[in-house]
Amino acid sequence: MTNFDQRFKIWRDLQVAELDAYRESYRKRGDYFGFFSVDARTDAKRIGERIAKSCNNCLDVGAGILPRPVYMRPGVKFYGIDPFFGEYPRDFPFAQAIGEYLPFPDETFECVSFMSALDHQIEPVISLREAYRVLARDGLLFLWIHLRIDNSRAYRKWRRAPPGTKFNTHHQYAFIKRDIEELFEQSGFTWVSHEYIRSPSTSVLSLIVGKKVA
Repeated sequence: MTNFDQRFKIWRDLQVAELDAYRESYRKRGDYFGFFSVDARTDAKRIGERIAKSCNNCLDVGAGILPRPVYMRPGVKFYGIDPFFGEYPRDFPFAQAIGEYLPFPDETFECVSFMSALDHQIEPVISLREAYRVLARDGLLFLWIHLRIDNSRAYRKWRRAPPGTKFNTHHQYAFIKRDIEELFEQSGFTWVSHEYIRSPSTSVLSLIVGKKVA
């Protein structure tokens, strides 16, 4: 089995597990609103407002299954892709797809966002290269991501594991800042900014912005 085959198998298994969790929530509650980017996520709103100040249109990779994630703020034409259709019709243009194969022509969007989605990709560098391809000249990339601590035991153990090993029960990958810098170098993006944004659960996530280098 090649490294890609192994990563694809893990990705598929994680997707099935996530879908089962979504459906269990739906069975118990009748909706998915216990999940990511609901109205209570003030950090998601803040990031969406940052995108709205920068773009007229944005492709969201890994848009999830909600009708409209709270980070999709007014004033921006959002498009979304995700492996899941979900039970709710979305109120934004949507295609079932994965980040490694975006079904859009070159230079279509002013911005591309990965909202807690990069660590769920099969091959992050391929997804970022696809984001680069569909971005217009000087387009912006927004990554909302949980950066790991460089010397944490879990991260070091995962880095020593064979290629294709998943990081935990929900994520195939884990990243430290240097990992993102290397992914930018490999996919053509230049680093614009990095800020830490505290979530309602008191965890701290990062918003990293990159720019397409022509």
